[in-house]
Amino acid sequence: MAKWNVEDNGTQYEIEYKRSLGGGKIIVNGSVQKVKSQNAFLNLVDFPIRLTNKAVNVVVIGNKADLAVDGVYLGSNQPYVPVAKVPGWSWAFVVVSLVIGWLFAGIFGLCFGILGSMFYVKSALSMHQSTNRRIVSCLIVFLIISIVQVVFGITVNQWLRNL
Repeated sequence: MAKWNVEDNGTQYEIEYKRSLGGGKIIVNGSVQKVKSQNAFLNLVDFPIRLTNKAVNVVVIGNKADLAVDGVYLGSNQPYVPVAKVPGWSWAFVVVSLVIGWLFAGIFGLCFGILGSMFYVKSALSMHQSTNRRIVSCLIVFLIISIVQVVFGITVNQWLRNL
């Protein structure tokens, strides 16, 4: 659960995000709005809230939630980038990481792929680094996760054969 307080024209707004099994709930001053992830494998939410004079977005990537107020995230002080603008190269890392994880190590590998996916999407939306640096950091994390997935898969298969 994440909770923020925002003031707009003298009116105080309490904004909460609560994760639930079927998605999540965004609560603004007691008014509940159910939200669903924009991605089948990764919890990805970008929900706009219009206050009197402020543009507010609740953004959730994986299990981390942040609130963007007037184009700046409150938690990280980074500029807000809409989740819809995640570049294609990031989704390529996500898909390949999930496929490698599933093929080589099953559910455990898929879990590692999901962890990597959260990093890829968050890194792709980070505007304080150049695009090349973001791609290189995703590539390094991708290689590490892929090696872990493959080694785990091979080890488990060897162990099962010896039973």
